[in-house]
Amino acid sequence: MPDRRKGEALDVGTLAGETREGFKSSDLTGRLRRYGSARENALRFREFLKRQGEHELAKDLNECGNYAMFRDYWTIGQVRLSHICTCRKHLICPLCAIRRGAKALRVYLARVQALMADDASLVPYLVTLTTKNGHDLGERFAHLQGCLRAYHKRRMGQRQRGEVRKAAAAVWSYEVTNKGKGWHPHVHAVWLCREAPDAFKLSDEWHGLTGDSFIVDVRPLDMADPVGGFCEVFKYALKFADLADEDRLTAYRTLRGKRLQDSFGELRGLDVEPGDADELLEDLPYIERLFRFRRGLGYVEEVATGEVFNVGCR
Repeated sequence: MPDRRKGEALDVGTLAGETREGFKSSDLTGRLRRYGSARENALRFREFLKRQGEHELAKDLNECGNYAMFRDYWTIGQVRLSHICTCRKHLICPLCAIRRGAKALRVYLARVQALMADDASLVPYLVTLTTKNGHDLGERFAHLQGCLRAYHKRRMGQRQRGEVRKAAAAVWSYEVTNKGKGWHPHVHAVWLCREAPDAFKLSDEWHGLTGDSFIVDVRPLDMADPVGGFCEVFKYALKFADLADEDRLTAYRTLRGKRLQDSFGELRGLDVEPGDADELLEDLPYIERLFRFRRGLGYVEEVATGEVFNVGCR
């Protein structure tokens, strides 16, 4: 199988295919292909980790996603993941990144839709904030994080001013890239506003804080088809898989344990930690289907036993 960095990207399209826990039986092949591509990427990176003496990390990647079990609810033509063993190191494991990003997308999108249903004046905007590139990822990330925290503090107090005060609620993530011109940490956010943010004012305010960047982007999200916009926020962990091996390990060592996704207002406190199964359906018969990962082949289904689990069976 080709090197993932030269093949299908782990990007917005990857998450877009994971927006529902329950999916049509005909979509199972696509999900297995995405999981298989992520698994190939992890195993290739595992070899690099072993050469760097990172044997525990390499072991985690080796055991993550060795198999996946799905329940086929044939009476309604729907399939759900019933079990998968993951390492939960989403900064270096693309499979865990997919699972985490998809869970966050589903949870926050549902919450935003519910808030908008209760308050028709709320409009979501995709907001991007950047900083100048640099060769020290730790320094650049701390700079960006500090500036964002200072800006969010302007939401507090009657005398404070700033376009951020227009956001009644928000969720954001930190994304890092390195395309040969130094580390480029930046923020993608969804702001829920009753008044449109002014991009020009936001640019001036952001430059005043950072001292090195006035580049921002503000655009309304089309809630008739919101997945693409929300994917921009929750794809951050997928981007690590596209870094060069040395940069990927550097990013993991620098950013592990740091909060790379956060929120305020009515979007705060939501549970986005993925489990090892989707929410399973009750009172419906199903067939358990087991797929084992085979390097170079992807996920291959075990020989079916034909066993059918009746209602209530486990």
